[in-house]
Amino acid sequence: MIRKFFDILAAPIRRNPCFFWGMLLLFAVSILFIEYPHSSRMRASLEVFGDVYFLCLVMMAFPARWRRYVKMVVFLAFFLIGVLDMVCYQAMGTALVPNVIQAWMQTNSQEAFESVGFYLSSTMLVSPLALILIVPLVVYVVRKRWKTISRAVASVLLVITMVSVVYGIHNKRYLYQVFTQTSEEGDVVEHDSMTREYLPVYRMALAIKEFHRYSHVGERLLANLLQTQIDSCSYDSPLIVLLVGESYNRHHASLYGYGKPTTPRQDALKGSEDGDSLWLFNDVVASYNLTFKSFQNMFTLYNYDSSGHWYDYPVLFALFRKAGYEVDFFSNQYTLDKRTAFSDYCEDVFMNNMELSGYLFDKRNAMSHPLDGQLLQDYYQQCDTSSAAPRLVVFHFLGLHTDFKKRYPEDQTIFRASDYERPDLTEEEKGVLADYDNAVAYNDKVVGDIIDAFRQKEAIIIYVPDHGELVYDGCREAGRNLQRTKKYVVPQFDIPFWIYATECYRQSHEQVCRQISSAVDRPFMTDDLPHLLLYLAGIHCQGYQPDRNLIDPRFNVHRKRMICGEIDYDAM
Repeated sequence: MIRKFFDILAAPIRRNPCFFWGMLLLFAVSILFIEYPHSSRMRASLEVFGDVYFLCLVMMAFPARWRRYVKMVVFLAFFLIGVLDMVCYQAMGTALVPNVIQAWMQTNSQEAFESVGFYLSSTMLVSPLALILIVPLVVYVVRKRWKTISRAVASVLLVITMVSVVYGIHNKRYLYQVFTQTSEEGDVVEHDSMTREYLPVYRMALAIKEFHRYSHVGERLLANLLQTQIDSCSYDSPLIVLLVGESYNRHHASLYGYGKPTTPRQDALKGSEDGDSLWLFNDVVASYNLTFKSFQNMFTLYNYDSSGHWYDYPVLFALFRKAGYEVDFFSNQYTLDKRTAFSDYCEDVFMNNMELSGYLFDKRNAMSHPLDGQLLQDYYQQCDTSSAAPRLVVFHFLGLHTDFKKRYPEDQTIFRASDYERPDLTEEEKGVLADYDNAVAYNDKVVGDIIDAFRQKEAIIIYVPDHGELVYDGCREAGRNLQRTKKYVVPQFDIPFWIYATECYRQSHEQVCRQISSAVDRPFMTDDLPHLLLYLAGIHCQGYQPDRNLIDPRFNVHRKRMICGEIDYDAM
């Protein structure tokens, strides 16, 4: 009975030996030689057994006289997608992503041929692309050896497959959520245990789906930008500098009482002898714990209680440009050179659309950098630092995004695993904690250098991250999720927020400084940030609401802060 049951389960493997090994080999080349964000090669190598078994099971549904031809067509389709994926990775440094599909859709035949000629070279033939190209040849040569699989080998493969299926359930649930999501407003939360779209066919399907799902957003945004209008502008703050952090949990900043000296330069500014140059706000939360969702709120006049979609509301940068401000954007995540871009397509629609960028920004960096400190050099190289024209300068950091160890120079290591008395954590976990704090300390240095660059000007500088990060804060977990308990929510949404005014600015804007000083204890959420910036610039436009301007006496301190648009942060 058991043997019969085993034979039934093993039948898809034993009756499709050449197809089974061939597909496994084809997928293995992609998994091992293409680095896909948030996907572990080791985990993907296990999960793929379940996928190949499922394909073999599907083949069993076809009549025997058709099965051979169906398998050839299926193998050819997966092979071509795999080749395309590998070409993209070898030529552009990225696997199949929605940006690639978008580029294809916007490329004419002449550009396509020129691109192929540019990227194809002899070096491609000695790259991993060659391995995937010879997979069909290998399958053809050894197909006679794969005419059958012994019961012993099939037993081992079946056990591996069963483990693979159980292990991959979590990621298959993720893929189901991704591929059934229909609204551009939907969220898919990533977990470290996921392998995500680890096969070329998944990436191709996602790329096509996302391209169609977001294809109308760019058009609506463009129409929005063309219709953007302002009533007047008094240029109250001639130079506004916005520092946008990344994954910054304020409970790891000594500025907020953390036990390790992670922010010494900011600490010094807060307690400087010439007065409180830096006003520290004590109760600020992010609207989302996902960058692109947070940005849709931070950089448009849309918020959770607005009707319609975010892309139908005025974009902050367009309002500043319409008012006559020069808007410069230096990002270590979003660059127009897709080979160095960190972002996903849903973020690129907003920040990295080539056509829209011209309506939003005057200057921006072409490439990203290993470390955030290099963004200041981009500013010096592209901007006229002596110009008196009104400007909004935005620095967007990669900052504290995982992997934390890559976010600071090795020679600037301050904290080590041995510095943490956390018996609940392993040495590896304490090492991750130390890396995060070192990244916070390096961020402090970068911020300090930028402040120094503007210290002699009439400038006001604002620091705000997109969201926080859970880094073993009272638990043994790290990362981001949507578990709705205080333990998880606080580290992911509590963020540092401060406003710094140079001496020249303080002397010229005493009333504004008094307003800032009186607002430091107000509860604030980052979806109200645009109203503060519009006020500081003196921009008057439809959509501005004084009760959402943090430093206005009319600011609504009773407004519910609904994080992710649905969770009452203060009630929690």
